[in-house]
Amino acid sequence: MAKQDDTNYRQLTTVGLEIAAGAGLGAAIGYWVDRRWQCGPWGVLIGTCLGIAAGMYLLIKEALKTNKD
Repeated sequence: MAKQDDTNYRQLTTVGLEIAAGAGLGAAIGYWVDRRWQCGPWGVLIGTCLGIAAGMYLLIKEALKTNKD
């Protein structure tokens, strides 16, 4: 039973890191876009939103895979 609990914690940690990494990478790219084309905070906002959306996509994909098994 302990092995299954460890696996669940690892999956949850991985999903959380994927969302955080996606948001961070999107914000970094958005920051670069803002500095390159002087377009204000829009690059960071859009990049962060796209990163979060990508993380949520991975979350849903993992949840569907887990429920299928």
